[in-house]
Amino acid sequence: MKYETAFKNAFSTMQLFAAGDARRFLTRMGASTGYVRLFLHNMAARKEIFRISSGYYSFTDNEALAGFAFRPFYYGLGYALTIRGLWTQQSNPVIVTTTKTEPGIRSVMGHRVVVKRINVRAFFGFDYVKYSGLFVPVSTPEKTLIDFLYYKIHLDKETRSAIWKSADKKKIGKYARMLGIKARPRTPH
Repeated sequence: MKYETAFKNAFSTMQLFAAGDARRFLTRMGASTGYVRLFLHNMAARKEIFRISSGYYSFTDNEALAGFAFRPFYYGLGYALTIRGLWTQQSNPVIVTTTKTEPGIRSVMGHRVVVKRINVRAFFGFDYVKYSGLFVPVSTPEKTLIDFLYYKIHLDKETRSAIWKSADKKKIGKYARMLGIKARPRTPH
């Protein structure tokens, strides 16, 4: 309780903060390192803060923060299409990362996410988009299309057409060549 008000004033405006930042702040105020861990644990138990991953927290329960548990990352595939407004389907966050984490379905902050690993040489083709109050890395339409090919995920004709209309065709070819993908996306009829 002694440090709570000062801590909230200093950190509540941040979308994401590290336990190390909290430790430095609280120890300067006189707290012990052990107390800092207990302090963060208790705040998380009361749902005043949310644990994103080991050592990372947020004051907001925002599913768009889930990717930060797997840095470096970008949001891709169906979730990128949702963020960019290229389809209306709701999608679980799809986190594309180079980390050695096991791919598959996970729970981060109570949100169901899909983790996909990608080779470091294929980790490109994203930019930062404001989504859910945050700037998050999201694959471009061109890279989203290439990632569907990379992961061998079938796209229906309507979705392929929506991506194709918003994409730079030269970039699609360039990205396909960079990754050695022989299959070229067909121009929708």
